[in-house]
Amino acid sequence: MKKILAIGCGGAGMFSLIVAAQLKKNKFETTILSDEADIYCRCSTPYILTGETTVADSVQPESMFTKYGFTIVHEKAVQIDTAKKQVQTAAGNVFDYDYLVIATGATPVKPAITGIDGAGVYTVRTSADAAGIYAAAKQAQRAVVIGAGVIGMEMAGALRRMGLAVSLVEYGPSISPNIADAEFSEKIVANLQAHDVQIMFSSQVMEIKQEVHTKKVVINQADNMVEVEADLVVVATGIKPNLDVISGTDIKANKLGILVDRKMRTNIKNIYACGDCCVPMSVVTGENKPSSLASSSVQQAKIVGYQMAGYPIAYAGSTGAFAFKILEKEYACVGLTEDVAREKFKWVAVGRAQSTDLYQDLQAAQPLEVKLIFAGPMMRLVGYEAFGTGVIASAEVASLAIGLKLNILKLLKFNYIAHPSLTPWPFMNPIVMASEDALGKVVKKVKAFFGKE
Repeated sequence: MKKILAIGCGGAGMFSLIVAAQLKKNKFETTILSDEADIYCRCSTPYILTGETTVADSVQPESMFTKYGFTIVHEKAVQIDTAKKQVQTAAGNVFDYDYLVIATGATPVKPAITGIDGAGVYTVRTSADAAGIYAAAKQAQRAVVIGAGVIGMEMAGALRRMGLAVSLVEYGPSISPNIADAEFSEKIVANLQAHDVQIMFSSQVMEIKQEVHTKKVVINQADNMVEVEADLVVVATGIKPNLDVISGTDIKANKLGILVDRKMRTNIKNIYACGDCCVPMSVVTGENKPSSLASSSVQQAKIVGYQMAGYPIAYAGSTGAFAFKILEKEYACVGLTEDVAREKFKWVAVGRAQSTDLYQDLQAAQPLEVKLIFAGPMMRLVGYEAFGTGVIASAEVASLAIGLKLNILKLLKFNYIAHPSLTPWPFMNPIVMASEDALGKVVKKVKAFFGKE
């Protein structure tokens, strides 16, 4: 019986083993090494703050694994011997493997800020983090969130919904262009500001001072030192892959994670990597690029399971699709933003659509804006952005289209559904509208090139 050993007990490690064990029942002896206290759904953290779920409900039971016959060992893996096919733990135990799955995840980045390890300062990763932030927020009036990435903005929105005064501090001049283009960044920022979230761009936290009844966050804002009082501070400045376990091996990685091919294989035979610790290929550019998304991790893990079970199914690549909802407004992005697309492609065409989530004549209808980015000589879809209400339907269509490398003409043939309380008006499907808009711009440029207009 072949031995599968997984390092990491998150969704990536879990589903790789589940798929392999289901495809070839009773053919594998499966063991998981986990140094985390529990199996926590990290995406739930903002919703724990707003009372829509609890920490207890967001922690999954180990029976999710054990019912498949897996053995979970709560020890930290510290060393891999690829020649002997063994992994050693911090407790000194050694585990053999025939197949190794590295799914060690990532750790929050903590900037070099004086006082960042003090009381009342939290990162956003574990169930303990969520419980700590929730308990502190229940007693707090003011919060500072460091980092205006997706997690930082979600946490700022959740804390604001709890009634706290919130300051969101970001080192960059705006939201990262990898998250949103300038036009959508403005919409996201305007929504936060409309709910009284104070946003401080081009600002750097220098120190977190602990005082008797509060904290003072010292911020360098455009070379002007200011102090903001806070009862708690949330640090959301990104994550870094957990790569310590591959130190001393020949497993190839860069600072962003372990390098894998389209079968999620590392450069060492029978060693795979998936989830936040690896750098999979982008379906848009073919480059190795981190995705750091739960949905991508699960998809990658399933590919690993297929490989170990002998099914040669390759990973199509990540589209980087993500979405969030902050203070009643939704935003989604798939593939490349327009700014990034123009850096990578010579020919780019953009189409926009102004629609609604429901039939426009319904009183409950809310605005929905969608942008599609086409690029290359074939004008294939490489990017999507949307803001408003009801973004998910078009975002998932865009993700599928990008993964299949469909172009404008293919998207114009999209057969969609129309229903008054579920979709936009039949003639206002945002994917088709934005494709038509982009095609019109392409035709106009072609005519101008040939002197026809």
